[in-house]
Amino acid sequence: MVVSLFLLAFTSGALMKLTDDISEGMLNVNRIIGVILGIAYGAVLALTIRMYVIIIPIYLAILISVIATGKIDSYEHGIATALIVINLMLMGIRIKRCMLIPLVMFMISGVMDEIGNDLSDKGKIKGMFSLIFRYRLVLEITTLLYSVISKDYTQWLFLVGLDSGYIVSSFIIKTH
Repeated sequence: MVVSLFLLAFTSGALMKLTDDISEGMLNVNRIIGVILGIAYGAVLALTIRMYVIIIPIYLAILISVIATGKIDSYEHGIATALIVINLMLMGIRIKRCMLIPLVMFMISGVMDEIGNDLSDKGKIKGMFSLIFRYRLVLEITTLLYSVISKDYTQWLFLVGLDSGYIVSSFIIKTH
């Protein structure tokens, strides 16, 4: 379970970063490739959520955070998001009471990360806080603390896998 969850999340994160770079014109490839990659990461995330329903709080928090801060800014990401939302609707998502506190915690942390990341990119946040927001560590730290307290590391493992795929993909693209 641990390995497959991490690998699925890592794959999603890597495909998400490639989609980002194509949609922003940073990679010199046809945008149809970005659409295909958006469909791929949406499908992989949808599959991951179906296989690991327990990650719904962290994923919903991320989804709400990026929508609330306007990060779904291209049709490539829109297609991926639509696939995931349709999947969640078909699953008939049920948020149990015990999921509400982590969902709200993760959502607040996710919004802080997205806003802080934008401010860091604009140079309005510097030093250690700039690093924290550049790598969106507020949500990582919140999720890790939740996992330690709840003794369930599934949420954190998913997030680490997703972010690792995104960061590794970013690093590989920048070095080529």
